[in-house]
Amino acid sequence: MKNTKLMLITLLASVMIQACSTEKSTENKQQSDVGYSSEKFVAEEQIRVHQMPAFVEPTDQANLSFQVSGVIEEQMVKIGENVDVNQALFRISNPSLEPQVQQYKSQIEAINATLEQNSAEVKRVRNLKKTNAVSQNDLDRLINQRDNLAGTKKSIESQLKQAQSLLDETFLKAPFAGNVAEIYKEPGEVISAGEIVMVLGGVNSLEAPLFLPSFIHNNLSFGQKLQISYQHHQITATIKEISSTANPKSQLFKVMIEVPIMHGIKSGEKINVVIEEQIGTYFRLPIESVIDDGINKPFVFLIQNNQVIQAYINLIDIENNEVIVQMPQQGEIEVVTAGQVSLSPNQILSQP
Repeated sequence: MKNTKLMLITLLASVMIQACSTEKSTENKQQSDVGYSSEKFVAEEQIRVHQMPAFVEPTDQANLSFQVSGVIEEQMVKIGENVDVNQALFRISNPSLEPQVQQYKSQIEAINATLEQNSAEVKRVRNLKKTNAVSQNDLDRLINQRDNLAGTKKSIESQLKQAQSLLDETFLKAPFAGNVAEIYKEPGEVISAGEIVMVLGGVNSLEAPLFLPSFIHNNLSFGQKLQISYQHHQITATIKEISSTANPKSQLFKVMIEVPIMHGIKSGEKINVVIEEQIGTYFRLPIESVIDDGINKPFVFLIQNNQVIQAYINLIDIENNEVIVQMPQQGEIEVVTAGQVSLSPNQILSQP
């Protein structure tokens, strides 16, 4: 509030008038026809308008990386290019992956051949067992061999699936339709697993994060519509996320708004978000009506029953050429807006 009052003093410098003495006794009251202007005001619910800057970003945005290490062999996209879901973006080479896949495939082929022989043998021995030509132990041994081979095959198939998955990871593909926002690597570079290669942003929807103090955050709700300005256009955005916890370092709350794609708006561009804050029921007066007494105690002149009343004000805010003030008066009041230099406290004015 102290800073706000200092702002008022500065703004009033160009329109300041000499404060009239408050020491005149009631005996010195005099009737006088003076030139002044006045208006009538009532206390109303006041709204403070905040213009919050923000930057648009895609709703879907991903830092893409390979899950295996290798050397980048091919770059298939450029910055700014639109891509489809599952489209190949980069390719790397890793000499150890292909031989491993082939090794598992060869092992499975060998096991399949052995299983075929074993199954035929089990069938033959089972027929011989019917004539007691072989023992039950011989049959059980063959069945156990078959089961062990089947278990080994299943284990190797699992390893093959994993190895094939790693081999497939030598192609970096788009997880969603989007636009190539950044590229950090190029062909010939050696990269590690998990190292960011590029950034892909979605093209179907946009959003913008806001970071707000609690006194603004408390005025917002999920699904609320907000007006934003983009270049010379007005767009209606919608609140889609509201954090209930402030960042411990900044003490700001994160609010995410959904921004419609229109007027050519693109990711990375700046917008201004208009947020209204209800600050209470106060009087809104023209700044010219306020007098500074020189000791940081601003006041206004009221006209009550043809008498000039000096009324001190509590400054709430300044907006353009208006001040929002708190006063003890209730209902409609008549405030002197010009010509205060001709008036003094407790002065009696002539009847009109």
